[in-house]
Amino acid sequence: MKGKSYLLLLILFVFLSGTASYAQNSAPAAVSPCDSTLSPKLLNSERIEKKFGGYGIDVLYTSGKVRVSNLYDGNKVTRTLAVVDYPDFIDSSFSKEHELIVQGGSIGNVFKTNGWTIDKKNIFLGELEPSASYNKLYALMGNIPPSKLSVWIYVFNVRKDGKAFPYATITEVYHPDYLSLANLKCINKNADLYLEETKPVSRELKKVKKIMTLDYKVQPELKK
Repeated sequence: MKGKSYLLLLILFVFLSGTASYAQNSAPAAVSPCDSTLSPKLLNSERIEKKFGGYGIDVLYTSGKVRVSNLYDGNKVTRTLAVVDYPDFIDSSFSKEHELIVQGGSIGNVFKTNGWTIDKKNIFLGELEPSASYNKLYALMGNIPPSKLSVWIYVFNVRKDGKAFPYATITEVYHPDYLSLANLKCINKNADLYLEETKPVSRELKKVKKIMTLDYKVQPELKK
């Protein structure tokens, strides 16, 4: 009797071990959120084209100090709203590139095409809470419902021929199906160092949030 009980226990043990092994082997492998579109080597324009199959840019507003741009995919869905704060002084080393940008050129493409190395110095990475005040931007983003939008503030630096310059401070607000905060952390491995909303960041976000409420069917007046 004891021999039969022992045999039954042995059979049960082998069966359960095999089941557990099968479950482990058949479980789907974890998928990394950091896919190839999140390479830090890509420009924003290149990333949009790679992810959505097309890229274009419209300058919605420009002044001597500020440019607001709509970076969209092949279906004209806004993937990034970019607010650019130009420096007070444009060095002659990149005055030609600056002129092309003022005329509507994509900042990263212009500098890269002209042989500059681009570096981004992080200031802030975070999220903006949903708000009905942003409905005009949500409409540009394909009439999405009020949604949490990730935001990245950085200094756009350029280098060439042994010289380095800060070109502009850029704030980018992203379509939720394009870049989330988790995606930004994939692009920026040190992102956790820049999640704090400091006073300068709060001032910049206040300006950007105002810009996000504007109707760009007519040229708005931006007041700092």
